[in-house]
Amino acid sequence: MTTEHFVSKSSTPEADKDLWQTPKRLFDALNSEFDFRMDVCADHDNALCGNYFTKEDSALEQCWHSVGAAFVNPPYSMTNQFVVEAASQAKQFNITIVMLVNANTDTKWFADAAKTANEIRLITGRIGFINSSGKKAGGNTKGQCLIIWRGKCSTPCQITMIDRDELMGK
Repeated sequence: MTTEHFVSKSSTPEADKDLWQTPKRLFDALNSEFDFRMDVCADHDNALCGNYFTKEDSALEQCWHSVGAAFVNPPYSMTNQFVVEAASQAKQFNITIVMLVNANTDTKWFADAAKTANEIRLITGRIGFINSSGKKAGGNTKGQCLIIWRGKCSTPCQITMIDRDELMGK
């Protein structure tokens, strides 16, 4: 018996796998809570804040502080690197960083995030991201979560759940 039908395979072309934009409704809901001043992983066509870094800016080599909170929807092929950098920058610059990533609770980077973050919000219901052509993509194969670092705050990580529709005000 084959187990191939249990594996979720993405139909996204390899060149586009790291180019998913956060839906504006989701960003707006989070922005009303956190007042973002920096979009750490964007491009000129999909930036959600006036201050942003593009791939060419090499966000992992930049300071993310910009008078307020930073939003990070990283290239998922580099989640580990961005988790490490977010933890470091939050503490170093005493800023809030909110990262939207796959809820891969079985990974080392997730365990590391839980050790350094103040909060992880697991999102029930999958997010319909915007593809590289600017259209809402369907068929997301993974659940997402928000990882939140609050500067020099030393409270241990709390893991909570939030409903996608409630979060997005649907």
